[in-house]
Amino acid sequence: MEEIYKRRSVRKFLDKPISDDDLDALLKAGMNAPSAHNLKPYEFVLVKDKNTLQALADTAIHSKMLNEAAAAIVVVSKGDNEQTPHWQADCAAVTENILLEAISMEIGSCWLGGYPDLEKTAKEKKVLAIPEDYQIFSVIALGYSALDLKPNDNYYPEKIHYEKY
Repeated sequence: MEEIYKRRSVRKFLDKPISDDDLDALLKAGMNAPSAHNLKPYEFVLVKDKNTLQALADTAIHSKMLNEAAAAIVVVSKGDNEQTPHWQADCAAVTENILLEAISMEIGSCWLGGYPDLEKTAKEKKVLAIPEDYQIFSVIALGYSALDLKPNDNYYPEKIHYEKY
């Protein structure tokens, strides 16, 4: 539970690399997410090159933190077909697992939207040479936080309905 409360969207990073072992641990955490019918319809593009991170940052105004990020994990899927009708849910679970593992490793992260913003993801797909029949679900900016962010305390009783709406 501690990681859940500590998880925050980090948009300002230190100039400090993330080790390959730590990046592998993040990918492994993602791959251990639940998956409908165990189809695991996801793949990853791991980005560490500063020029590529800069090009991704230039694809959308809300992606600028990629200029400072040490790395990014891009969650992609060839979903959107009858064989993988739950690919978005699977990719969301993968993304959240990565975010939670990152905070447990004291690595900051920010989930940048992807699907269904096809205009934005078309630009990202071009930068990353992702095949046309794949979708980018999310881009996860990663790095060590330059800010001391306080844990969340998000509990809203008014959003809870008991037994029936």
